[in-house]
Amino acid sequence: MGEHEQRFAEFRAKVRAVGEQWAENRPAGLTELLCAAAADDPELLELARAGAQLLEDFLDGLSCTAVLPPSGDLAADLIDGKALPHHVVGRLAPVYVVLVCEQRDARMQELDVPGVLRTTRSGLVVLLVPNRDTELLHEITARLAGTTRWIATARRPVAELPDAYAEAAEVLRLVAAGCRPAGTYALTDVLVEQAIAANPSVATRLAEIIRPVRENQVLWETLVALVHADFNRNQAARDLFVHRSTMDYRLQRIARITGWDPAGGHGAQLLRAALFADAVA
Repeated sequence: MGEHEQRFAEFRAKVRAVGEQWAENRPAGLTELLCAAAADDPELLELARAGAQLLEDFLDGLSCTAVLPPSGDLAADLIDGKALPHHVVGRLAPVYVVLVCEQRDARMQELDVPGVLRTTRSGLVVLLVPNRDTELLHEITARLAGTTRWIATARRPVAELPDAYAEAAEVLRLVAAGCRPAGTYALTDVLVEQAIAANPSVATRLAEIIRPVRENQVLWETLVALVHADFNRNQAARDLFVHRSTMDYRLQRIARITGWDPAGGHGAQLLRAALFADAVA
């Protein structure tokens, strides 16, 4: 074997060794690895760069067309972003509304509607409703309203359903932390909560406002009930099984120790934000 052939054979052996150790599944970085195998040999370096670029391009193209078999749970595959066969994708609606809610009622198991995809994820029910069917969407949300407290929604094209699920799940988390009244919510309904959660220093300062209320069990339950009732004092009193005058007295005490009146517009907004901040701080 001549010197040229010997050098090339040794290079191929190093390339095989690199391949055996390579644990990545993405093409990026191959050029650097193969150039390292070529060491300082100018001829082999040129060969490594050209070959690695071709190989990266080939693997990049291959990853775009690779299709995993469906798992049998189409809704789960879609919110996980799995590649699906063309004949499966062709049967899907172009845009879906993702509904996410807590699984709190056995009747949810009976919620099988043609055209609606359903799965569960970490104790949540996830429904994918075709966006074009407005009446179906209203029917589904109405049926869910009798079985769960909050419903979070997000709307996306079928290729972006992982983002839609993540958004709806985050909306549900923010709504629950904020003790919002029962209902259906989208991201635009929780922009204040999202901003507070994204700013820990603001959340800490807000939570400090109601720290004295947190230390009083009766006043804390009163404030939570008031927020749950969307600041309807009569409803909050009924929920707590107390007289309206008792409710008013407790709210006056909350106003005195926090400096913010829950019966006033500004005070109600700030105390709602503070209650949410306490949950996420």
